[in-house]
Amino acid sequence: MITIYEEQRRGAIADTIEHSHASLETCLDVIRRMDGFTRSQVTIQCRESMIMIGGGSREFIVTVETSTAIHNLLGSPEDEEEFVELTVGVKPVNFLRSTSLALSWLSLRSSS
Repeated sequence: MITIYEEQRRGAIADTIEHSHASLETCLDVIRRMDGFTRSQVTIQCRESMIMIGGGSREFIVTVETSTAIHNLLGSPEDEEEFVELTVGVKPVNFLRSTSLALSWLSLRSSS
């Protein structure tokens, strides 16, 4: 069973929308809606594992946590700038570009 927790911000207030028994397509739709401002944090839970995604629009930071390890998903640096600013929740954070992931790299664009 997959459960998605999607954070939607209204200024300083955050609402968490829970999608129980989510499909892979629902996961992709939620990620595609991330804009880096009002929607910048998503958690996907599948059994004992968690996938936390921060950012939005075109670049993301992804962390996978299992019962035995925590892994960060690393993208390849494609830009000259060393750091990229991503909003995770309400807080903008500077990440090394080599630890951020572009949406196009994930091939999550809608097929329509």
